[in-house]
Amino acid sequence: MAGSGPAPPAAHGTLATMESTRLEWDGAPASVRAAVDRALRRHQRDALDELEQILDAALRVAVRVAPAEPRVSDIVAEAGTSNQTFYRYFAGKGELLHAVMERGVLRVRSYLTHQMAKEASPADQVAAWVQGLLTQLTLPEIATQSIAISRLTLRSGGPEPGRSTLDNQLGELLVTPLAAAGRPHPELDARAILDVVLGALERHVATGTGPDTVERDHLVTFCTAVAGPA
Repeated sequence: MAGSGPAPPAAHGTLATMESTRLEWDGAPASVRAAVDRALRRHQRDALDELEQILDAALRVAVRVAPAEPRVSDIVAEAGTSNQTFYRYFAGKGELLHAVMERGVLRVRSYLTHQMAKEASPADQVAAWVQGLLTQLTLPEIATQSIAISRLTLRSGGPEPGRSTLDNQLGELLVTPLAAAGRPHPELDARAILDVVLGALERHVATGTGPDTVERDHLVTFCTAVAGPA
Protein backbone atom coordinates (compact mmCIF):
# COMPACT_ATOMS: atom_id res chain seq x y z
CA MET A 1 0.00 0.00 0.00
CA ALA A 2 1.15 3.47 -0.86
CA GLY A 3 2.37 5.37 2.11
CA SER A 4 2.61 2.22 4.20
CA GLY A 5 6.42 2.44 4.68
CA PRO A 6 7.92 2.35 8.12
CA ALA A 7 7.11 5.42 10.18
CA PRO A 8 9.99 7.24 11.91
CA PRO A 9 10.34 6.16 15.51
CA ALA A 10 8.27 8.51 17.59
CA ALA A 11 10.39 7.91 20.67
CA HIS A 12 13.52 9.41 19.08
CA GLY A 13 12.21 12.93 19.07
CA THR A 14 10.94 12.55 22.61
CA LEU A 15 14.33 11.24 23.77
CA ALA A 16 16.15 14.09 22.08
CA THR A 17 13.85 16.55 23.81
CA MET A 18 14.49 14.88 27.16
CA GLU A 19 18.26 14.94 26.63
CA SER A 20 18.30 18.61 25.72
CA THR A 21 16.31 19.68 28.78
CA ARG A 22 18.70 21.32 31.23
CA LEU A 23 18.37 20.11 34.79
CA GLU A 24 17.74 22.82 37.33
CA TRP A 25 18.61 22.16 40.98
CA ASP A 26 15.16 23.03 42.28
CA GLY A 27 13.54 20.55 39.92
CA ALA A 28 16.17 17.82 40.06
CA PRO A 29 15.03 14.42 41.32
CA ALA A 30 16.30 13.13 44.63
CA SER A 31 18.67 10.63 42.98
CA VAL A 32 20.36 13.43 41.00
CA ARG A 33 20.69 15.64 44.09
CA ALA A 34 22.24 12.75 46.01
CA ALA A 35 24.76 12.11 43.21
CA VAL A 36 25.77 15.78 43.11
CA ASP A 37 26.10 15.90 46.91
CA ARG A 38 28.39 12.85 46.88
CA ALA A 39 30.59 14.38 44.20
CA LEU A 40 30.77 17.71 46.03
CA ARG A 41 31.69 16.00 49.29
CA ARG A 42 34.52 14.15 47.55
CA HIS A 43 35.80 17.37 45.97
CA GLN A 44 35.49 19.19 49.29
CA ARG A 45 37.44 16.48 51.11
CA ASP A 46 40.15 16.54 48.44
CA ALA A 47 40.35 20.34 48.64
CA LEU A 48 40.60 20.27 52.43
CA ASP A 49 43.38 17.68 52.25
CA GLU A 50 45.30 19.86 49.79
CA LEU A 51 44.80 22.93 51.96
CA GLU A 52 45.90 21.10 55.09
CA GLN A 53 49.04 20.01 53.28
CA ILE A 54 49.85 23.60 52.30
CA LEU A 55 49.09 24.99 55.77
CA ASP A 56 51.26 22.36 57.46
CA ALA A 57 54.07 23.09 55.02
CA ALA A 58 53.78 26.84 55.64
CA LEU A 59 54.07 26.28 59.38
CA ARG A 60 57.12 24.03 59.02
CA VAL A 61 58.85 26.53 56.74
CA ALA A 62 57.96 29.45 59.02
CA VAL A 63 59.53 27.65 61.98
CA ARG A 64 62.61 26.70 59.98
CA VAL A 65 63.38 30.16 58.55
CA ALA A 66 62.26 32.25 61.55
CA PRO A 67 62.65 35.14 62.13
CA ALA A 68 62.76 35.61 58.34
CA GLU A 69 59.53 35.48 56.37
CA PRO A 70 58.92 32.30 54.37
CA ARG A 71 58.72 32.47 50.58
CA VAL A 72 55.85 31.03 48.58
CA SER A 73 58.30 28.98 46.51
CA ASP A 74 59.68 27.34 49.66
CA ILE A 75 56.19 26.58 50.95
CA VAL A 76 55.13 25.09 47.61
CA ALA A 77 58.25 22.90 47.52
CA GLU A 78 57.74 21.80 51.13
CA ALA A 79 54.12 20.86 50.41
CA GLY A 80 55.12 18.92 47.30
CA THR A 81 52.54 20.81 45.28
CA SER A 82 52.58 23.42 42.50
CA ASN A 83 52.12 27.16 42.14
CA GLN A 84 48.92 26.47 40.24
CA THR A 85 47.51 24.54 43.19
CA PHE A 86 48.68 27.18 45.66
CA TYR A 87 47.04 30.05 43.79
CA ARG A 88 43.87 28.03 43.33
CA TYR A 89 43.29 28.53 47.05
CA PHE A 90 45.17 31.71 47.96
CA ALA A 91 45.50 35.05 46.20
CA GLY A 92 48.92 35.46 47.78
CA LYS A 93 51.12 34.85 50.80
CA GLY A 94 49.10 37.25 52.97
CA GLU A 95 45.99 35.11 52.67
CA LEU A 96 47.97 31.97 53.42
CA LEU A 97 49.55 33.44 56.54
CA HIS A 98 46.13 34.57 57.75
CA ALA A 99 44.80 31.03 57.24
CA VAL A 100 47.75 29.62 59.22
CA MET A 101 47.07 32.14 61.98
CA GLU A 102 43.34 31.46 62.03
CA ARG A 103 43.82 27.71 62.22
CA GLY A 104 46.31 28.18 65.05
CA VAL A 105 43.91 30.35 67.05
CA LEU A 106 41.06 27.87 66.57
CA ARG A 107 43.27 25.02 67.76
CA VAL A 108 44.26 27.00 70.86
CA ARG A 109 40.59 27.81 71.50
CA SER A 110 39.71 24.11 71.32
CA TYR A 111 42.53 23.29 73.75
CA LEU A 112 41.49 26.02 76.20
CA THR A 113 37.86 24.89 76.06
CA HIS A 114 38.94 21.35 76.89
CA GLN A 115 41.12 22.48 79.81
CA MET A 116 38.44 24.77 81.26
CA ALA A 117 35.84 22.01 81.08
CA LYS A 118 37.88 20.01 83.59
CA GLU A 119 37.31 22.65 86.28
CA ALA A 120 34.16 23.40 88.28
CA SER A 121 34.63 26.82 89.87
CA PRO A 122 34.81 30.07 87.86
CA ALA A 123 38.21 30.94 89.34
CA ASP A 124 39.65 27.54 88.44
CA GLN A 125 38.28 27.87 84.91
CA VAL A 126 39.95 31.26 84.51
CA ALA A 127 43.18 29.79 85.90
CA ALA A 128 42.98 26.92 83.39
CA TRP A 129 42.53 29.47 80.59
CA VAL A 130 45.58 31.49 81.66
CA GLN A 131 47.76 28.42 82.17
CA GLY A 132 46.61 26.95 78.85
CA LEU A 133 47.48 30.10 76.96
CA LEU A 134 50.87 30.39 78.65
CA THR A 135 51.56 26.80 77.59
CA GLN A 136 51.89 28.17 74.05
CA LEU A 137 55.31 29.50 75.08
CA THR A 138 56.43 26.94 77.65
CA LEU A 139 56.30 23.64 75.74
CA PRO A 140 59.20 23.67 73.24
CA GLU A 141 57.43 22.28 70.14
CA ILE A 142 54.30 24.37 70.67
CA ALA A 143 56.38 27.42 71.52
CA THR A 144 58.41 27.37 68.30
CA GLN A 145 55.24 27.16 66.22
CA SER A 146 53.44 29.83 68.25
CA ILE A 147 56.39 32.21 68.03
CA ALA A 148 56.70 31.70 64.28
CA ILE A 149 52.99 32.34 63.72
CA SER A 150 52.96 35.35 66.02
CA ARG A 151 55.94 36.96 64.32
CA LEU A 152 54.36 36.52 60.92
CA THR A 153 50.92 37.76 61.89
CA LEU A 154 52.28 40.80 63.70
CA ARG A 155 53.68 41.84 60.30
CA SER A 156 50.53 41.04 58.30
CA GLY A 157 48.38 43.92 57.16
CA GLY A 158 45.96 42.42 54.65
CA PRO A 159 42.23 43.06 54.34
CA GLU A 160 41.33 39.91 56.27
CA PRO A 161 40.20 40.13 59.91
CA GLY A 162 43.21 41.04 62.02
CA ARG A 163 44.83 39.14 64.83
CA SER A 164 42.80 41.02 67.43
CA THR A 165 39.56 39.75 65.87
CA LEU A 166 40.75 36.17 66.15
CA ASP A 167 42.19 36.67 69.63
CA ASN A 168 38.77 37.86 70.78
CA GLN A 169 37.58 34.31 70.17
CA LEU A 170 39.94 33.25 72.96
CA GLY A 171 38.80 36.01 75.31
CA GLU A 172 35.16 35.08 74.79
CA LEU A 173 35.79 31.83 76.67
CA LEU A 174 36.27 33.86 79.86
CA VAL A 175 32.89 35.60 79.76
CA THR A 176 30.85 32.68 81.11
CA PRO A 177 33.00 31.91 84.19
CA LEU A 178 33.34 35.62 84.98
CA ALA A 179 29.58 36.07 84.76
CA ALA A 180 29.13 33.01 86.99
CA ALA A 181 31.47 34.66 89.50
CA GLY A 182 29.05 37.58 89.69
CA ARG A 183 31.15 40.12 87.81
CA PRO A 184 28.93 43.02 86.61
CA HIS A 185 30.85 43.50 83.36
CA PRO A 186 32.28 40.08 82.39
CA GLU A 187 32.96 41.11 78.78
CA LEU A 188 35.19 43.99 79.90
CA ASP A 189 36.92 41.74 82.44
CA ALA A 190 37.55 39.14 79.75
CA ARG A 191 39.03 41.77 77.45
CA ALA A 192 41.33 43.04 80.22
CA ILE A 193 42.58 39.55 81.10
CA LEU A 194 43.13 38.78 77.43
CA ASP A 195 45.17 41.97 77.02
CA VAL A 196 47.30 41.16 80.07
CA VAL A 197 48.15 37.61 79.02
CA LEU A 198 48.63 38.37 75.33
CA GLY A 199 50.79 41.34 76.25
CA ALA A 200 53.06 39.05 78.23
CA LEU A 201 53.16 36.51 75.40
CA GLU A 202 53.97 39.13 72.76
CA ARG A 203 56.75 40.54 74.94
CA HIS A 204 58.33 37.10 75.14
CA VAL A 205 57.82 36.48 71.42
CA ALA A 206 59.68 39.71 70.65
CA THR A 207 62.65 38.69 72.82
CA GLY A 208 62.58 34.97 72.05
CA THR A 209 62.05 34.06 75.71
CA GLY A 210 59.33 32.34 77.74
CA PRO A 211 57.66 33.09 81.08
CA ASP A 212 59.34 31.43 84.05
CA THR A 213 57.47 29.79 86.93
CA VAL A 214 57.33 32.97 89.03
CA GLU A 215 55.83 34.99 86.18
CA ARG A 216 53.36 32.25 85.25
CA ASP A 217 52.14 31.88 88.84
CA HIS A 218 51.82 35.64 89.22
CA LEU A 219 49.80 35.98 86.01
CA VAL A 220 47.45 33.20 87.11
CA THR A 221 46.97 34.76 90.56
CA PHE A 222 46.50 38.24 89.12
CA CYS A 223 43.95 37.18 86.50
CA THR A 224 41.93 34.89 88.75
CA ALA A 225 41.61 37.48 91.52
CA VAL A 226 38.56 39.00 89.81
CA ALA A 227 36.77 35.63 89.88
CA GLY A 228 37.54 34.73 93.49
CA PRO A 229 40.20 32.47 94.99
CA ALA A 230 41.30 29.61 92.75
